[in-house]
Amino acid sequence: MLIETKLQPPHLRDALVRRPRLLRTLDAATAGKLTVVTSPAGFGKSTLLSQWAAGISGGIAQVAWLSIDRLDNDLARFLKYLAAAFHRVDPDIAGNAESLIDSSPVTPVDSILTAIINQLSRRAAPIYLVLDDAHLIVSGEIAACINMLVAYAPPALRIVLATRGELPLELAHMKMKGHVVSLGDSDLRFSLEETEDYLANVCGLDLAVSAVVALHHKTEGWPAGLQLAALALAHEGSREAFIAEFSGSQRDVAMFLTHDVLARQAPEIQDFLLRTSILDRFCLGLVEAVCPGRDCASALATIEHSNLFLIALDSSGQWFRYHHLFSEFLRNRLDAWAPEARRDLHRAAAAWLAARGHISDAVDHALASGDADHAARLVEECAMPLTMQGHIPKLTEWLNQLPPDLIAARPRLLLARVWAQFHMSRPRQAVRILKQAKILVGQLSERGEIDRATTRSLKAELQTLTAGVVSATDRSRTAIRVASRWLADFPEDEPFARGTLANICAFSHYSLGELDAARLRSLAARDHHAAANSVFGIVYCDLLLGLVEISAGNLAEAHQLLDRACRLARERLGSGSYTEAMTAIFHVELAYEWNDLQGAERILHQHRQIIEECGLVVHEMACKLHLARLSAAHGRHDEAIVFLERAERLGIEKRYRRLTAAALNERVRLLLSRGDVRAARLALRSRGIEPSAESRPAPIHPLDEYAHIGAARVLIAEGHPAKAIAVLDRIAERMRRDGRLRGFMQVRALVAIAAHSAGETLLALAAAVDVVTLALPQNALRSLIDEGLPMREVLEFARARIPAWSRNSSTATFVDTLLRELGKTAPERARPIAIAGRKQMLSSKETDVAALLLRAYTNRQLAETLSMAPDTVKWHLKNIFGKLGVSSRTEAVLKLKEIGLDAATERQLAG
Repeated sequence: MLIETKLQPPHLRDALVRRPRLLRTLDAATAGKLTVVTSPAGFGKSTLLSQWAAGISGGIAQVAWLSIDRLDNDLARFLKYLAAAFHRVDPDIAGNAESLIDSSPVTPVDSILTAIINQLSRRAAPIYLVLDDAHLIVSGEIAACINMLVAYAPPALRIVLATRGELPLELAHMKMKGHVVSLGDSDLRFSLEETEDYLANVCGLDLAVSAVVALHHKTEGWPAGLQLAALALAHEGSREAFIAEFSGSQRDVAMFLTHDVLARQAPEIQDFLLRTSILDRFCLGLVEAVCPGRDCASALATIEHSNLFLIALDSSGQWFRYHHLFSEFLRNRLDAWAPEARRDLHRAAAAWLAARGHISDAVDHALASGDADHAARLVEECAMPLTMQGHIPKLTEWLNQLPPDLIAARPRLLLARVWAQFHMSRPRQAVRILKQAKILVGQLSERGEIDRATTRSLKAELQTLTAGVVSATDRSRTAIRVASRWLADFPEDEPFARGTLANICAFSHYSLGELDAARLRSLAARDHHAAANSVFGIVYCDLLLGLVEISAGNLAEAHQLLDRACRLARERLGSGSYTEAMTAIFHVELAYEWNDLQGAERILHQHRQIIEECGLVVHEMACKLHLARLSAAHGRHDEAIVFLERAERLGIEKRYRRLTAAALNERVRLLLSRGDVRAARLALRSRGIEPSAESRPAPIHPLDEYAHIGAARVLIAEGHPAKAIAVLDRIAERMRRDGRLRGFMQVRALVAIAAHSAGETLLALAAAVDVVTLALPQNALRSLIDEGLPMREVLEFARARIPAWSRNSSTATFVDTLLRELGKTAPERARPIAIAGRKQMLSSKETDVAALLLRAYTNRQLAETLSMAPDTVKWHLKNIFGKLGVSSRTEAVLKLKEIGLDAATERQLAG
């Protein structure tokens, strides 16, 4: 008797990730004779093929399914099931096969296969034979049967094999003839979008985009890994902490890998896997170094054929790595070995890698082996090449593991530390180390311990870093002067240093609004970095050029430049590098401006962690501003304000006036959108900005422009639009003169709002026309949408008076799109409360916090009840105390009861 479930595809659950990308690939692949779907355990081969079979069965084609098990290596049993699979979909095929097998003294293989092939040749509609778990076939006789089926398959027969590893089939000849199409684990991995779909719609988990991105990176799209993580997350109190700690040593993952993968391997393969788990990447020679006396070629071949989470790193199959979770799982098991045994493995790896020029790979092993001197020499050797390729995080990690006295005695390591401090936006620490390095270089040169060429190279690096540190403290004009003077007489054989100095000039010009000068310096820098073969330098040049075009309002051109930079970083350094993240973080700004909020959020969280850990202050500030804007766009204004406060504090700490001003302007906008004019004015005053009309206004420095734009917002909100226009016109004139048309557009939008509120019809219309004329070619939506109801009123007012905006035209379409999007946004309502004889306002969130404050909730209880971050609770309490004029919880409760926010009000709010 045959087991019926072996002849049916696995049952598909209703909640399942649809994978149209792979289904289309399978449709194309199965046009040939044989399709082989290969991946390790847990990659969803059976589920995918079941989905595909369900779609196929709805048409004229049919699917014959057979799930293989170990017992099917018996030839007679296999043929019975094979015949039954065909017979289920076509009763004319192999109807008497079972009785023929049972009645014959020798299994009639040729007779049965010949009959099946001949009967299939008379069919017009195709039959797809799916053999699931085909890796369980080890019998040479059964492999010969499948080979015969493939070799003589008529047009109606297509064969699909799902396997964990290589098969005992004669595929090479068929591949040469183009009869075989393969899909591997790289094809089956979930994309980020599929991961998001799976976690939200299949698992029912409401996770932030950052959490989805983190899980996707950790599992590398491995469906089983995601499933195990999702099952555990359903019972976790702190999801963020679980995701941060999720690894191959996590209980469910470790159990799966132990029982379903490792336990099935021979002892010598298990030992080989544990020894080689210390290697981030490996080849045959390297594994022989850590597994002496073993047949490593045979072990590696076994692992490759068994598809044990092995990922090829090159097309020639020389270098490999393990899947991250599998590697973590193996390393966790290796921890049970004696420390000295583990150190011996690392010593062997470090020696082999260093001897063959893989210096950066050798460093980690030298450090793990405890040989600090050897590690220091290796870091010194590769510090500059790593810097030129943008591997600053790795360099920083190594330096943090070396003894300080070793670094202090080596100028290359001191300068590497300065590069790290520079990229981590720590200019004061960088200055101290620069002085130390300068003294050391002088001493070593005087004693003849370094030659003239080395001295000149180190001094060139010292000059470059000095200019960089000046730039990092927001002294742009000084940085331009210093870098330009040194560039005029700089060694020609130092192209990376020359390119970096030119980049420093370019960025400084950009920060001052001098776009043409920034373009010229960036293009010159790009030539130098190309000569130095510095991927990091070239990418940074394209990033600067992209920022210049964003400022100029050429968003499409900026997108091309940033995209070119990201592609180069991925091609040369691999996906997820610091160099890619540095550029991608500004892709967020473009996606946001084009109102692609989901795309902006996805890009941001893909690269947020590496930027926050080791990005330049410009990138870290941009990251926080993007987080705030996206939070506000989703209606989470309190969260947005917390992000903006952090950005301002960071800007002040790092002395970056321009970015501090930008964060302040955003915070003022959000406070005003909630009707909190007093808080907005206080925010400006705390930064030394007093919104007022000045008889003889002082010049506004380009670095402070956005702070004064925030002041103009407050003047508009307080009913002084003419004063606001006077401030905005001064800023707009300079922006227009500099060609900073994106900022000019944003300022003119505020002028239109101010003029409209003042009844200045002609000025409001003229400004509205400027805004739309500038916004349309760059499809700049979000800058205007974020202005909310006042912007909508201006556009509706202008559309009724400008005939061209009502005709069938691209301008009319653009205005309609803006109005439609503006109609979707609604500012957070504020709830007025009379306090101490004056009309004050608590926002809705502040009122909710105040209501629970009356019930003596702790900060932690407030956070849990209102689903807020602890910092957000503190922010609300600070605002409430300020508005009530109190300094403690007890005083706040008394004041709230005095003004009437009592338990009855609380019940009313809750209802």
